[in-house]
Amino acid sequence: MTSQNELAASLLAGISGQVEQVLGSVRQVGEAMVAIVAAARAAGRAPRRGDLAALRPLVAEVLRRHQGFAAGAGVVLAPDVLADAPLCIEWWWGRQGLEKLEVDLDPESAEFYDYTTLEWYREPQRTGEHSVAGPYVDYICTHEYTFTVSAPVVCAGRFAGVAAADILAEQVERMVLPGLSMLGRPAVLASGDGRVIASNTASILPGMVLSSRDADTGLRPVPGLAAVQPGHPRTALPWTLHSQG
Repeated sequence: MTSQNELAASLLAGISGQVEQVLGSVRQVGEAMVAIVAAARAAGRAPRRGDLAALRPLVAEVLRRHQGFAAGAGVVLAPDVLADAPLCIEWWWGRQGLEKLEVDLDPESAEFYDYTTLEWYREPQRTGEHSVAGPYVDYICTHEYTFTVSAPVVCAGRFAGVAAADILAEQVERMVLPGLSMLGRPAVLASGDGRVIASNTASILPGMVLSSRDADTGLRPVPGLAAVQPGHPRTALPWTLHSQG
């Protein structure tokens, strides 16, 4: 008989595998951005905004490949990477067709969108590793609870921004709910900061911060899931499963 810990490990491995696939696609976009910068420099010039048009077919393919899971993708560049754009977001999104995101990147504007302060940008810059940020309400693009998967873009040894994709939290919840239901006890999947991603109990809803409710709910992290489970890869997600009993 399959133990509850084995079911939990399978649940985490399944969603981790899906996110890893998106992350692999994000890294492809990052590699394409590196190639664009290298080609411009080989031609004796700095890259320009127009060069990034070459990314559109690849991003369209990424969104097609992960249709129903990834809601948007592109690159967000470090200041002054481009000769003609001090700041740059080259991002496409849309459930029906492809639409380019337009945001206000003028530091003098009241609507200025300073992406350099956000977790999905700062963490890859700080660590040199990928990041899974969220869930948070994305007021700029999806207007829904969203995760952003991002990876650093490094050109000639220097941080040049991130390649990233948005994943709707509702899609993650839909994927993991059947597994949570099979556990046969109250259980939730939570992000690294304790925010509930999915729950099999009506008393704890997605979006709640779990740490403030542990004493009342009796939920505790399921032990052993940080280690490699037989037949399942180590999860790359900073998420944990909490359950009663």
